[in-house]
Amino acid sequence: MSKREPHPPESSPVAGEGGSLLRQTILEYQAIFDHAPVGIALSRNRRIQHANRRFEEMFGWSHGGLEDQPGSVTWATPESYVEVGRLAAQRLARGELLEIEREMRRRDGSTFWARVRAMPIEPEHPSKGATVWIIEDITEQRQAMQTLQVSQHELEARVKERTEALALAYAQLRRETEERETAENQVRHLAEHDALTGLPNRRLLELRLRQALHDAREQGGCVAVMFMDLDRFKTINDSLGHVVGDRLLQQVALRVHQCMRRPDTVARLGGDEFVMLLPGLSGAGDAAMVASQLIDEVAKPYEIDTLELRVTPSVGISLFPDHGDTPDVLVGKASAAMYQAKAQGRRSYLFFSGQTDASSSQRLLLENDLHRAIERGEFVLHYQPRYELASGMLCACEALLRWQHPTRGSISPVEFVPLAEESGLVVPIGEWVLREACQQLQRWHAKGLDVCPISVNISARQFRSLELLSMIRSVLDETGVDPRLLEVEITETTLMHNTEETLSILGQLHALGIKISVDDFGTGYSSLAYLKRFPVDLLKIDRSFVHDLVTDADDAIIVSAIIGLARSLQLRVVAEGVETPEQVDFLKRRGCDEVQGFLFSKPLPAAQIESLFNLRY
Repeated sequence: MSKREPHPPESSPVAGEGGSLLRQTILEYQAIFDHAPVGIALSRNRRIQHANRRFEEMFGWSHGGLEDQPGSVTWATPESYVEVGRLAAQRLARGELLEIEREMRRRDGSTFWARVRAMPIEPEHPSKGATVWIIEDITEQRQAMQTLQVSQHELEARVKERTEALALAYAQLRRETEERETAENQVRHLAEHDALTGLPNRRLLELRLRQALHDAREQGGCVAVMFMDLDRFKTINDSLGHVVGDRLLQQVALRVHQCMRRPDTVARLGGDEFVMLLPGLSGAGDAAMVASQLIDEVAKPYEIDTLELRVTPSVGISLFPDHGDTPDVLVGKASAAMYQAKAQGRRSYLFFSGQTDASSSQRLLLENDLHRAIERGEFVLHYQPRYELASGMLCACEALLRWQHPTRGSISPVEFVPLAEESGLVVPIGEWVLREACQQLQRWHAKGLDVCPISVNISARQFRSLELLSMIRSVLDETGVDPRLLEVEITETTLMHNTEETLSILGQLHALGIKISVDDFGTGYSSLAYLKRFPVDLLKIDRSFVHDLVTDADDAIIVSAIIGLARSLQLRVVAEGVETPEQVDFLKRRGCDEVQGFLFSKPLPAAQIESLFNLRY
């Protein structure tokens, strides 16, 4: 037998080259392992043998800190660890790759979502060998997916809602193309027509008026624009409700439309304002004849349920080319003529005369601005202090509304409050005043100030509102203001109107702890018998009696009588408009409780009146 060839020595070229290649390969794989963008770990017998840097960083462990740790340290809950272990055992035993998404836990206890892959080192003997775990942080992906799903659900909900609405309106249309055409037509109609009456709106009127003016320039002829407003419609709307008002507007719209010719256009601009476009007229006589017929027809009685209602129209007329050649100018001049017709007796028509009623135009502009004053934040409250005569201490503040117009500056309440009353805007404005006053009380309370009660004026129209009590309760609940810090002022005339209903409202306010004061007392016609029934706390002597009480014997008698009446009814009495020390002396001698006026302070912004708290006058 020949001898076996000896193995080459380790220092031989063959052995040296193979070892070097092996070490190089190991280093390369180690570099790939350490710098992989995903977490990689090797486990054996449910304990982590080795983890790369990304794995350690992902779970918040220091380098090498995970070695020989149980696998459970990476799972969100023990239950999740057991579940995944059982699932991995089943899959790996079948030679399958495990790929799942689960919530995992960092060392500090925080969790994140991960995509988990597991595979055996020895696929032929998965239960005996080690397992490789590949972890990828998918928290941001899941959040993005959830956000996308929420957006998708919302979009699907809107699409479904729109589709159902179209299906109800056009149930007989089946095919998708027909639905799309119907929806487009509906959107176009809504964009150009009034939702209540179905008449063209301002946008469509302008388009048709531009076309009528273009045709008139080319072909000659006259174009008339009529602006119609219903006299005293707001009274019906406020007293009988918006449902009745809306049905009345629908019937008016139908009658106006029936009075017009085929080429004419009847548009509703909003509220009770309608505009009629009459193209192709021969002159002003044609327009006058249509206006006269229109007034007679609209003025006829309307039957709504069991009610018979009557409204009369006022109509203003402008003509092309006599009064203007653009839609804005013609509509504006027709509107000005309408206000002139209304001012001259209503139920009539007037052509634009070339001399606009400046006050009517200004009033219209002011009313339009008043509608937007709340949402634009143009209102502010000033507070005028009331002092107790006996102690000289501040005992209350009256909240007074001020309007800071963006272009006209400060507008006097004398100018805009009557307009708010007439238009019905006094109700939302009054609610704003009450809420702002209560919020100011809370702001003062938060500063640690020893606040005094605030009195808020309630207008006659606001007092008759069905929502008054619920509105006051809602504001008190929202702001958390103690009702005892709130005082409501109503005029003597309001007090005596509809006495049984007034008694009920005042009783409920008084039960809340709110004080009731009667403003402008002495100017109305109060009955002592009725006054005794009302839960009133204060009487405020009108400033007209205070102004000359030192020099006018009649005013002095009236003021003294009011103070005596208040004392007999055990009510406190406040004198308004006090401006001289002589008036103060007189009021002190007669036993008046409180005073308010420019002698002590004019109305001040909230920040300035804070300095008066806890001070004597």
